[in-house]
Amino acid sequence: MRYDKINMSMKDIHPGELLRMEIIFAHQLNLTEAAQLMQVPIRTLSKIINCRINISEEMCERIAATFGGTAEIWANLQSNYNKAKRKKKRKPKVKTIKAIDNA
Repeated sequence: MRYDKINMSMKDIHPGELLRMEIIFAHQLNLTEAAQLMQVPIRTLSKIINCRINISEEMCERIAATFGGTAEIWANLQSNYNKAKRKKKRKPKVKTIKAIDNA
């Protein structure tokens, strides 16, 4: 049961936040250093780690190549986050009706 709670809470975390806290800060890098290592514009990386844009497939590959792991992990994190976000947004307003008694 605890795993389900952890798994559900991970869906609510933008992968950019994980990148910032668990990778960049954990390696004691600043934004400029991380962007240089990944060979990406500082502005793009800033938008990602501040949860303003999604992580693209190319960025997933760059993260994996620079820090290890696989691009698929990052792509799945982004996909799960997007699904959870959509699910929260669309709460259909449905009226309930009484069943007709055919007796």
